[in-house]
Amino acid sequence: MGDRIHPDLSGKNGRRALLVREEGVAVIAVLWVSMLIMWLGLQIGTENRLLGEEQVHMIRRSQSFYLAVGGCYEAIARMGQPLPLHRDEPPDMNWQPDGQPRVVSYETGQALVLVEPESEKVNVNKATPQQLQDVLVKAGVIEDTALEIADRIADFIDTDDIPRLNGAEKDRYERLGVGYVPFDGPLTSLDQLLLVPGVTPRILYGFGSVKSLSDDEVSGEIQIPLLPGKDSLYNLVSVHSKNTGLNSTNVEEEGTDRIITWEKGGIYRIFSCGRTAAGSPTVVICLIVRYAPDAENGYEVLYRKVF
Repeated sequence: MGDRIHPDLSGKNGRRALLVREEGVAVIAVLWVSMLIMWLGLQIGTENRLLGEEQVHMIRRSQSFYLAVGGCYEAIARMGQPLPLHRDEPPDMNWQPDGQPRVVSYETGQALVLVEPESEKVNVNKATPQQLQDVLVKAGVIEDTALEIADRIADFIDTDDIPRLNGAEKDRYERLGVGYVPFDGPLTSLDQLLLVPGVTPRILYGFGSVKSLSDDEVSGEIQIPLLPGKDSLYNLVSVHSKNTGLNSTNVEEEGTDRIITWEKGGIYRIFSCGRTAAGSPTVVICLIVRYAPDAENGYEVLYRKVF
């Protein structure tokens, strides 16, 4: 290999080459610093934008929550209303617990409210495994899976330690390592069904949509993903009713107008869906209340949940 040739930096040309090299290094350094500043600016801008969107989302959710609260109070205030004197009376003027959606409008948004009697739902604490299986099948669970879940619910509630054919008792829960064992007693809220192996949030709450009423006519459909589906397990069962099966209740009466009135001491389920005029997010509140006109408030709240 030949000797390397090094440039002579002592002369005029050498100093010029050194100067050019230093200028090139400076330009590259400036470019790198500029790119770093741009990257930091982009990161800060993105974080600020996301933070701003999160704050807007929280503000809208808070507004939707209070709209839903307003819808709950509107429904409670309507409890005990007599049947309308005229059949052509707008549905928003007279509320009956018939499960029909009604809209309450506010300056900042709307609350879509549904009220229905709790007595028509199947009491999960009193139903037999076969009746629970029928409910689960109606909720969309395939028959074999519904049989297993029904036995597990029954074992979760009963007081013995003998598992049913497809059920599970204390030893099964200990093997699963879930950190709890069956209640061996009645459930006090519907959400406790999620403690039963096989009962998923999708099975319990489902999903659905309801129709919105406007100007006395159905104006379209509002998709409310947080609202439990009509045939979800959550909407078919109860811990407050006396009913035990689907045969006499929960059957749609096609082509007939159901007349359901308020009853003293009756228990009712209220769904109130609040949504701001700016749109999502939607907040859904579920209340189960007892109509008690002789009480101080005129009602008693038995259960509440915010979706």
